[in-house]
Amino acid sequence: MLTRSEIERALTAYDVGQVHSTRIATHGLVNETAFAETAIGLVVVRRNQRRLGKASISERHRLLNYLKAHGFPAPRLIANCNSETMTEIGGRLFEVFAYIEGDDFNPERPNHLRGVGRILATYHRVIAEYSEPPERDPPRYPPSMLNRLTERLLERDVMGELTEPLFWYDQRGAKLSRLLTDQVYNSLPQLLIHGDIHKDNFLFRGDAVSALLDFDQITTDARLVDLADALVGLAPGKSPEGWSPWGVYDGPLDPERARLILSAYEETAPLTMAERNALPVMIETIWLQGNLRRVLVTSDAEPDYHIEVLNQGRWLSGWLADHGATFLGGR
Repeated sequence: MLTRSEIERALTAYDVGQVHSTRIATHGLVNETAFAETAIGLVVVRRNQRRLGKASISERHRLLNYLKAHGFPAPRLIANCNSETMTEIGGRLFEVFAYIEGDDFNPERPNHLRGVGRILATYHRVIAEYSEPPERDPPRYPPSMLNRLTERLLERDVMGELTEPLFWYDQRGAKLSRLLTDQVYNSLPQLLIHGDIHKDNFLFRGDAVSALLDFDQITTDARLVDLADALVGLAPGKSPEGWSPWGVYDGPLDPERARLILSAYEETAPLTMAERNALPVMIETIWLQGNLRRVLVTSDAEPDYHIEVLNQGRWLSGWLADHGATFLGGR
């Protein structure tokens, strides 16, 4: 964890004057972030993970400068006394950002949901002309991934306790792969996605988005990935009666919340017909993949736990088949 002395040491490289106080940010699971009250006001100090080298950070900084030049509300870097946007101290790379005033996302406020859809579409439109994308990672949510995950779990299930639910996942994955083949997935509109859309990465002033944060997961992929993540992460409905707490997700989508995000997105960046057809398949893939990965990383858990986790994905799949077409289209 960042200490006050480490924060003060990092800030000596910046023209911010005396540091009056510091506090650690509650959000942010990957990199260490703190707020510092300085002579020039509040700033954000971030110490990057060791695995993030100068090249990847420089790529992100180029993107942030591009977004700033195009008027997009992204974090603003503060250069150090050498006019550089990162500072190395003790073998660790630090960044300093201007503080952005804002409130947390509130799913009970319709305009927050609309704001998410609108700012995400605006980002996609602005970034469409970006000419310096980083190296491409594997695609995030192709349904073909489900069969590869299922195969790994079947190989590990030597006692056969999970044969029945994994057989269902294998069959369902095969069907989804026919609905959204790798070829069709790769033909969807591609651009530099944000790649980490969740509620903690949005700030609001009243009803308007004041910032989209945290561009660490940028990669070239289908733009639909960001939209699907927004729907799954920011528009969940209430957990149904008897919902198991062991699965990955809190519940299915709330149709009205999903409509608000989706309609606001399409006002700025209309989806193609191929994207409309792919969206419900991608959402189901997210749910199934999330629960399969949970089983993979909890190898020491009891079979009953794994069955509960896998059953959550099956329930969500059934719910989407019954309700998804009314507000997502496709299928």
